[in-house]
Amino acid sequence: MNTIIQNIFAEYQNKMMEMFQTPEAVTLWRIEKEGVRLIREMVMAIMRAYVVELSANIRADQKGRRKAGLVIERLGDERRILTEFGEFDYKRDYYLDKRDGRYRYLVDEALDVEKKQRISSAVGLALAGAAAEMSYEKSSRYVAGGEVSRQTVMGKVRNSRPKAVAPKEKKRVLALHVDADEDHVTLSGRKKSSVPLISVYEGIGQNGKRRYCREVFHISEYGLGADELWEKSLDEIEARYDLEGTLIYLHGDGAAWIKAGLEWLPNCRFVLDKYHKNKEIKRMSSGLSPNTLRRDVETAIRESLLREGNGLFNDITRSLCKETPGREKDIQGAAQYLLSHKEGIRICLLEEEANNGGCTEPHVSHILSSRLSNRPRAWSKATLSSLAPILAARGELEEKTKVLPVEEPLLKKASAKAKKMFMPRHALGLVEPEAVGTLAAIAMGKRTPTFKAVYSFTQ
Repeated sequence: MNTIIQNIFAEYQNKMMEMFQTPEAVTLWRIEKEGVRLIREMVMAIMRAYVVELSANIRADQKGRRKAGLVIERLGDERRILTEFGEFDYKRDYYLDKRDGRYRYLVDEALDVEKKQRISSAVGLALAGAAAEMSYEKSSRYVAGGEVSRQTVMGKVRNSRPKAVAPKEKKRVLALHVDADEDHVTLSGRKKSSVPLISVYEGIGQNGKRRYCREVFHISEYGLGADELWEKSLDEIEARYDLEGTLIYLHGDGAAWIKAGLEWLPNCRFVLDKYHKNKEIKRMSSGLSPNTLRRDVETAIRESLLREGNGLFNDITRSLCKETPGREKDIQGAAQYLLSHKEGIRICLLEEEANNGGCTEPHVSHILSSRLSNRPRAWSKATLSSLAPILAARGELEEKTKVLPVEEPLLKKASAKAKKMFMPRHALGLVEPEAVGTLAAIAMGKRTPTFKAVYSFTQ
C-alpha cells in the first residue's frame, strides 16, 4: 500500500512538472488553476485508495466476519458524496448482520457516512458557515457550485453550532462592558419576534480615527428565557475572565430582560444606552422651532437629568407640554422613560468608566440585522435557534448530532491496517515541511473551502 501512495504523489508531481516543460507561457493564473485542479484530483485519488484498502481488509478478514456474524450480501455497490474536493464516488460491499437481521455498509460506518447522506460533513459545515453571510441559494453556489438545494443548506444550519473553544488563561481587568439589545425579525406566518444579542468587551479603543470595542465577543440565543440567557452569558464571561474586583457596566434600553442581567452579573451597574437616551430627548423636543431653540432645550434636558432632583426636568416637561399641547402624550411618555432610568443616565457623570461603552445598535446592526432583518424575509423558530449563535460566534462550526464511527473489533482492525499506508513523510521519500519553509502567500486571502483544502498541505 505504501507503494500506491508513493505512486499517487509521484504521478501528480510529474503532472505539475509537465506544466513547466510546455512551450506555452507559465503564468501565475495557469499555475494557480492547474495547481488547485491537480491537488483536488490527488486528494480524490488518496481517498479512493484508502476506501479500496479498507473495503478489501474487511472482506479479507473472514475469521473476524464470522465471529461478528457478518455475511456478504452484495459486492461493489456504488456511492457518491459531495466533498470539498468535488464529487467522490466509491464502491462498498453490502453485509447481512445475522445477530439482528440488519443490512449494513461497513465501509460507510467506518468512514462515518450516514445513510442517505449526500454531502460530507465538511461541506455541510461550510454551507452553514456561508449561510451566516448570504442567502441559502448563494451559499449553495459559493460552496458547492449550486449542487445542493436551499432546503439542504437550511438543514445544515439547523444541525450546526459554534465549536467550543478551549478557554485561555483567565484575565483580570478593572472593568467590563456588556451591551444588550435585540433585533426584531419576522417569523413564518408574518408574526413578529426578537433575537437578543449580548456583547462583552473591555471598553472602547482607538486606532487613528477609528474606534473599536476591545476584545469583543458576542452571545445570541433564540428562544431562551431571560434567566437562561444571562446564566449562559455569565458562563461565557467567567470562562474568559476572573471577575474578582471587576466592575461590570450593563448598557441597554432598560427592557425587563436586560435589567435581569443585574441579578446575574456580579458587581454590575446599569447604564442607559446613549442612543435610546438621545432618542427620547429628541422625542420631547420634536416640534419646536427654530432648530437653535430645539438644541437649547435638548441641552437643558440633558443637564436636568444629571442633577439630583427632578424639579428642573419637571419644569421643562410642563413647559414643553404647554408650548406644543398636541404632543403632550409623546412628551409625557418620553419624560417618564427618562426619569425611570435617571440612575442609568447619572452614572455617566459619577463614574467616568461608564462612558467607555454603549454600542448596542451598531452591534445588532452588524451581527444580526445584516442577515436576519435588513431585507424582507421570514424565519422559522427552529432555524433562528441555530442561526443566532452562529451569527454571534462568527467562528468555526461543528455538527450538533455527530454519529461516531462504529467501534467494532472488525472495523477497528480493518481501519488500522488501512491507515498503515500513511507513513511518516521521510518513509515516503517526501521533503520535510521545515526544509521548504512557510509559504507566506498561502496564508493570505479569502478562506474559501478550496483555500482551506490547499492551505492544509502547507502545514
